[in-house]
Amino acid sequence: MAVGENVAFQLINYPSQPPQAISWEFRGHREVTIFLSIGHVELPHSEYAARISVNKATASLELRNLTLNDTGEYTLSITISGVQQRGTTSLGVFEKISTSPIISTGGTLITGKSSVNLTCDAQGTIITREWTKDGKPLSPSNSTTFLEENRTLSINPVEKGDNGQYTCTVSNPIGSVSENYNLVVNYGPLSVHIGPSHEATSGNRVSLDCSADSVPTASFTWMFNKTKIGDKSQLVIERVDQSHAGMYTCTAWNSITALGLSGEHMLRVNGMSVTDYIARES
Repeated sequence: MAVGENVAFQLINYPSQPPQAISWEFRGHREVTIFLSIGHVELPHSEYAARISVNKATASLELRNLTLNDTGEYTLSITISGVQQRGTTSLGVFEKISTSPIISTGGTLITGKSSVNLTCDAQGTIITREWTKDGKPLSPSNSTTFLEENRTLSINPVEKGDNGQYTCTVSNPIGSVSENYNLVVNYGPLSVHIGPSHEATSGNRVSLDCSADSVPTASFTWMFNKTKIGDKSQLVIERVDQSHAGMYTCTAWNSITALGLSGEHMLRVNGMSVTDYIARES
């Protein structure tokens, strides 16, 4: 049950006749008799009088405006025809959970160099606090640790694979609340690839595409015969001829990691011999 709600304690089987005596006792942060009635005399406890109602025919108890201190064990004793019967039940009262956005302390993150702490703050009665990445549970590892009863997730150092959406879910028996954080780890460039074709026919249009695995997206520079000929990922030659045959170099550059990586691509033009290529490269 949540703080502020009402609860009704009812017998599974109602008494066959109205009890001559009813007693509701509480055992939790303290022990107290909440309600006592003998015949026509009713003795509600002064601290509960405004919050309880008892049906003397069924011995049911309603407890209103619950507080955390109402968590505990409740015992009912009834007397019918001189015979006393007892029953006990338990009640858990919890504060509803509210959360704040996840806070990151890492700033701009670079793979292999940076570390980050993700902190998940919450208010209310917290029973569990769990972290997932892209929907999958996170476990401690050489680089991943959990601090302050899972309040903080620490990654040191961050790597390429740490990119993704992190979710902190805080729960108790009456509900759960989740917060998401998109973690960006800058890396690369890696694996420069140039394509698609190594062969072209004179007079045709040719395009070469350069790509690299990089966060953020890399910038590109094309070189041919030691001369810069382009600064986009795609190099287009509208009408290729033999002067365009040879080795093309694409360099990918990541402005955040301050790293660059190059790849080479040999373009052959139909009608040129292998000797011609060797002569052009020497």
